[in-house]
Amino acid sequence: MRAFYSFLLFLFLSLSLATDGAKADTITGYDRQIQLIGRQSSLGHRLVRSLCFAQSGIDTARNLRVMEESRAEIQTALHTLLEGDPTRGIAAIENSNIRTQIGSLERVWSALDTKTTAFLDGAEMSDEEVLKLTFKADSLEKLWRNVSQSLETMTSVDSTPENLARARVIVTATDQNRLLQQAGKDACLIHLSGGPAQAEGPVQDLTAALATFNRNIFDLTFVRPAALDAPPQPEVMEQAAFDTWQIWVGLESLFQGVAQPGEAESLDMLLPEISFSVEYLDQELQDTLEVFLSL
Repeated sequence: MRAFYSFLLFLFLSLSLATDGAKADTITGYDRQIQLIGRQSSLGHRLVRSLCFAQSGIDTARNLRVMEESRAEIQTALHTLLEGDPTRGIAAIENSNIRTQIGSLERVWSALDTKTTAFLDGAEMSDEEVLKLTFKADSLEKLWRNVSQSLETMTSVDSTPENLARARVIVTATDQNRLLQQAGKDACLIHLSGGPAQAEGPVQDLTAALATFNRNIFDLTFVRPAALDAPPQPEVMEQAAFDTWQIWVGLESLFQGVAQPGEAESLDMLLPEISFSVEYLDQELQDTLEVFLSL
């Protein structure tokens, strides 16, 4: 992990030396758009995950609060992308094609939000209905990915190789939040289905999410930085990297226990810890990326 954040710092320093102030402002705004859109790819999964945990009576108060926070974050992001937010250095997206894509996305989000609002207002929901909501979360993620790809295509013409490399690191870093929330959602769906023997699909999805998360960490930590003479990283980033890695190591073992529970552990014992740890690591991932973006 230390090498990963050294790589992030290397990219930032290279970029800052190669651009003037005005161009740097443009790049920063673009980075913030990438960060914002990448974050949205995880929020549909986060919403369904927390709803599933609340439905299961696991850490109910916290997960209801996470549902409300996720809804508010999605609504704010949609407004920011369409209207801009000068206080955060994010310009409104003016490209008509991308705005049309966001309009399609809003319709899918509205359907998921209607179900979420009803649940928060006390409406009962069957386990089967919760399972079906995962498809809406998947659709929302795909639509956000389309928006991200369109934005990258639109801006890549005038971007330097360093800028593109930086952008891809941000995309990968934000995708870790998506994989994390998806894994939490799949773990809860396994529980709702009655265990791994009755939940072949969610078990496969969970296994794939964990493998990709680990592959991304390895790639960002060892493969990419190996070819770079990266400078030492600030102590704050070094500490953040260490903390994030430690949290992930413990959480990964809990996920593996859900996919293949041992004799001494049950889903009822594993899921409360997963519920807490997913949110904790999600925030750590965001905070660490924020340190990089603010350097």
